[in-house]
Amino acid sequence: MYWYFTQWEDAGMTEKLLAALRIKARVHQGREPQPSAGIIDSQSVKGADTVGRESRGYDAGK
Repeated sequence: MYWYFTQWEDAGMTEKLLAALRIKARVHQGREPQPSAGIIDSQSVKGADTVGRESRGYDAGK
């Protein structure tokens, strides 16, 4: 079984399968096939070089 999984993974089949199942589930729920928005958790984004040093950092209170 693992051999098949590695072959599928190397060929990119698992990503294609996941994408197809995600679309099918969204359509089944009456939603658009592709999402129209995304969410970024502010704790995950520490700050780019373009962000001033005084406003960079980690908010442990979140």
